[in-house]
Amino acid sequence: MAVAPSFQPLLVPTIFPVIEEMTLKQLFRNITIDEDTCIAWLKSNGLLATGMMCKCGRIMRPGTFSGFADGKGWRCPEKSCKKFASMRIGSFFEGAHIPLTELVEFLYFWTDNMQTTAFLHKNLGWGEHTITDWKNFLRDLCVEEFLVNPQPIGGPGHIVEIDESKFGYRKYSRGRMLSGQWVFGGIDRETKDIFMIPVQDRSAATLVPLIQRYILPGTTILSDEWASYNSIPAASFQHLTVNHSLNFVDPNTGVHTQTVESTWGGAKKRLRNCMTTNPILLETHFSEVCWQKNMEKLVSPTLSWK
Repeated sequence: MAVAPSFQPLLVPTIFPVIEEMTLKQLFRNITIDEDTCIAWLKSNGLLATGMMCKCGRIMRPGTFSGFADGKGWRCPEKSCKKFASMRIGSFFEGAHIPLTELVEFLYFWTDNMQTTAFLHKNLGWGEHTITDWKNFLRDLCVEEFLVNPQPIGGPGHIVEIDESKFGYRKYSRGRMLSGQWVFGGIDRETKDIFMIPVQDRSAATLVPLIQRYILPGTTILSDEWASYNSIPAASFQHLTVNHSLNFVDPNTGVHTQTVESTWGGAKKRLRNCMTTNPILLETHFSEVCWQKNMEKLVSPTLSWK
């Protein structure tokens, strides 16, 4: 007997491989065809409570009640209490007045990177402010995942490629770059896990602490011959380089950084419409890119991101 909420109150990574491997036909036919079907699916995946305990200590009963976004909720059977609670209470969807079918469709579109304002407005009927608010909210969750609780990559037996790249834009999409932001990142060749961090400069004082924070000791690090990388501590990492002024692939060692450079290409493609230069906002955009990239890796290790 469920006597407590049996749901996951935040947007958990485990739900997104399930969403992303679906087709649109499966989503519309099997999940968002109506509210009741959608609610049952959310409960089965731990995103809505299947049981609720009232503050008075009694098990609340599900029912249909007016005044809630979905017309459904919980009611305490105790005569002296009779408290009501929304079905969404404590969940990721709490406080949202948008139908659950639309929210699930939005999460699918966002996960699959179909998230331009024009596309979402056409397919969901949402206004620009609503779309912006929800996209910002999901980016904030990505920041929490990657910056507040960083998960280092690599480790003994793993190879991590590192590089820096400048992200910027050109007026009318042509000509010289008007502004830009340097970003430092890396990718584990084996697991395909990545990290991307906006940086103020590419000095050793900036990059080496990030290497120590985001890459596990014992990792073999591959990089170009940027001078700052000479300060990578040999006691913690094996460091191999390729001289890009001579070769893209070192003819003697086979060392290259083409995997991380390909990752930059994919990230720039995704962020081509991001015009902000605010470092805090940029940080959220890169966290979003990393989160979605890692979700794609979970769904299909061979999925191309170019």
